[in-house]
Amino acid sequence: MKNTRIPPNLEAAREQIEAHARAYGLDFFPIIYEVLDYRTLYETASMGGFPTRYPHWRFGMDFDQLMKGHIWQGSTIYEMVINTNPSYAYLLEGNEDVTQKMVMAHVTGHVDFFKNNMWFSHTNRKMLDAMANHATRIQRIIDRIGYDVVEDFIDTCLSLENLIDYHSPYIKRPEAQSQLPAAGAAEVEEETAQGLKVDRGYMRDYINPPEYMAAQRKKIEDERAKLRRFPENPQRDILLFLMNYAPLDRWQHTVLEIIRDEAYYFAPQGMTKVINEGWACLSSKQRIWTHRGFLTISEVVDKKIDTSVSDGEERQQIYDWAKFEDYETVKIRTRRGLELEGSFNHRLMLPDESWRRLDEMQLGDRVKISGGQRLWATEQVKLSWKPTSRPTLHTVAQRAGVSIDTIMRYRQGYATKSDAVIAPLLAEYETANAVLGPPMSRRKPIRVPEIVDERMAAFLGYLCGDGHISEVKRTIGLTTGDEDQAQVFANLVSSLFGIEAHWRKDGNRWRISFSSLDVQDFLKHLGLTTGVSARQKTVPDVILRSPERIVASFLRALYDCDGYAGKAGVILSSSSEEMGKLVQLLLMNFGILSTRRLQKDGCWHIHTAGRSAVDFYMRVGFGLERKQAALGEYLENRRWYKTEDWSDEVVSIERGRADVYDISVTETHRYAAQGFINHNSYWHSTIMTQKVATASEIVSFADLHSGVVATGGGRLNPYKLGLELLRDVEERWDKGRFGKEYDECDDIAAKRTWDKQLGLGRQKIFEIRKLYNDVNFIDEFLTPEFVIENKLFTFRYNRDTDLYEIASREFKEIKEKLLFRLTNFGQPFIYVEDGNYNNRGEMYLRHRHEGVDLKMDYARDTMRNLHKIWTRPIHLETLIDDKKRLLSFDGSDFTERRID
Repeated sequence: MKNTRIPPNLEAAREQIEAHARAYGLDFFPIIYEVLDYRTLYETASMGGFPTRYPHWRFGMDFDQLMKGHIWQGSTIYEMVINTNPSYAYLLEGNEDVTQKMVMAHVTGHVDFFKNNMWFSHTNRKMLDAMANHATRIQRIIDRIGYDVVEDFIDTCLSLENLIDYHSPYIKRPEAQSQLPAAGAAEVEEETAQGLKVDRGYMRDYINPPEYMAAQRKKIEDERAKLRRFPENPQRDILLFLMNYAPLDRWQHTVLEIIRDEAYYFAPQGMTKVINEGWACLSSKQRIWTHRGFLTISEVVDKKIDTSVSDGEERQQIYDWAKFEDYETVKIRTRRGLELEGSFNHRLMLPDESWRRLDEMQLGDRVKISGGQRLWATEQVKLSWKPTSRPTLHTVAQRAGVSIDTIMRYRQGYATKSDAVIAPLLAEYETANAVLGPPMSRRKPIRVPEIVDERMAAFLGYLCGDGHISEVKRTIGLTTGDEDQAQVFANLVSSLFGIEAHWRKDGNRWRISFSSLDVQDFLKHLGLTTGVSARQKTVPDVILRSPERIVASFLRALYDCDGYAGKAGVILSSSSEEMGKLVQLLLMNFGILSTRRLQKDGCWHIHTAGRSAVDFYMRVGFGLERKQAALGEYLENRRWYKTEDWSDEVVSIERGRADVYDISVTETHRYAAQGFINHNSYWHSTIMTQKVATASEIVSFADLHSGVVATGGGRLNPYKLGLELLRDVEERWDKGRFGKEYDECDDIAAKRTWDKQLGLGRQKIFEIRKLYNDVNFIDEFLTPEFVIENKLFTFRYNRDTDLYEIASREFKEIKEKLLFRLTNFGQPFIYVEDGNYNNRGEMYLRHRHEGVDLKMDYARDTMRNLHKIWTRPIHLETLIDDKKRLLSFDGSDFTERRID
């Protein structure tokens, strides 16, 4: 048997294309490709993409037509993909590699659409098996009944397969008949209009006036008529009505059921052809290692920061950013205390370097953990803070237009001519100095560092440890039992700000403090606010954005305050959960593993032992000699040659919803964030031109792509329309060309250059992918500007010249024509109005006229085939030349009469 699997070079291309597709945010079923010769491919295509179908001449006719088109007209099937899980896609043997790559890129978009679009949500994902079962069932019927009889009935059913309710899987319509018991029906028949209860006869006509009683009688009559009507409510799904009420043999019912099931399976593809042909993340606070620091992914995406990241082994470059609002999320926590929240389809690396989605994680699963492989910020953080300007008495005098002596006399209680002017200005002065402190003229100005260096990092580490900032006492200080540590802190205050700190011994503890409102302002600028409790402390943002040696200096000072070294290894104790999380992640980037656990006293311990304690000693360490010596004693006489296990066990899984963010990175398409290795998550042209096609293949791709999206006279190319409209939507939402302000702008030049730089395009097209079909897609997003730019028009046939000519370029008419072609696939709306017309069991159909008369030959054929199944006369109400007509077929003759 011939091998149809794709060759190794295409398998490599498939992996590359799917990686890029996921990088763009596509989420698709597994795709199985098969390479077929042209004859086998066209056989499969003639059967709707399924290799096994029930026997019928229609499939042979379609195959003959496809083959003739291929041989005599040069038409080619580039790709074919079916909506199953896994999805199967077929490639034509002999196509050049660039063609196969384009097809695979295109297929990923299709399968993503199949999986995520709501109009496909009700389809049978195991249809490959279902089609084979259908074929087996019909073959058994043929063996029992005979081929000719069954084929004739299949012909009849196929001619009616479009008489279904395309929207029934998504909405609940009224049933054909309400379930009313026979006794209940009899009771309704006997019901008469009673009116409201009247105790006195002379009040009867006042309480129940004649018009009220007439309305009650009409209501009862309407209810009786409703009970007599069959069906009680008009039915769009005519095939279902026939299955339920037509006099069918069991085998006929089975065949009709199969035809109907397959019609519903293929329906969404027709409803989304335009948008389909055009067609994994972390929550906001998750942090990622970059060469600009340890940043939240929301900042990286929102600002589209162009930076490199670590993939767990090497550095990779970010080339795309994406945000998705209100997404279903999964949050996991590991035994070591690491946490990560991401979209349900976000994938993490496992210890064997395979990938698993968050929604597939189970308690006990092990995941690979990693820091950023010592990827730190490459530049020190620059500080641009300036002291706040404070008012002086001289400025008060200048603003009041008086001398300083007048101000001084007023303050001493003497009245002046300018009291009304001086009073509010002086009150403003007193208030400002009460908040900001005395004016600069009465204080020695402080020095302020221009960059965050090791000294500043150590100072911040001490403050985040045993330090305090008191707004009430207007002091900044440190309390410690180590005199050496107190001396280091005092020296840092002097060298950083030019301020001499005050020393005071309180029992066996040293209290070092100084007062400077300017320093308080400076620390607020760095994110260290006054009055913050120990449980709210965190690592300052300037530290997270600093190079390795700066971060080490901060951690060293923090561990000097709150750290322990001894027989258990190294332990940091912190009342702040956020501080503990960030310290654990910072240590991981030094190659230091730790475990974060909540203690009974409410504090968090970050515990480091084993080989990681050696790394801590070498790369961070303690500043205090006694603690560093204790750590050295713990390490002495121990040999830490054993390689540590950089994997962890999942111990908690929670579900939620949040905005999620994703980045795409080069080559490996993965990045280190939150201590884990994460996989990054319109499409065939974007993927091909930006990611897959080599320089030598670009020209061939352009030639192929131009053929795919070409538009010829007299036909609508869904590839072209869908692709261009999606591109237009992406650009409009990127530039903010939507909403009330844009719509009400009458300046054409302003509209042409309109750019709010919102960057919402990718998010919008993913929303379209999820919720829209062709009709509401075009109805909502087709614009006059798009029509003009793409030179769209309507055309008509001119009998006088025997030529087709342009009928209109008006936006309204073009949109109406497009929507008419796409609504119900351009087919008429027909529904069952009465299944017992004239009380003779005859079927009465109604045509919902949409401005276009029925094609009478099609209408007659449909009525004839309905009669074969219903076996009673068929009536069809419609409009012909704006006049209401009733078409009837009694099994032999057609009649027509006016009914208006």
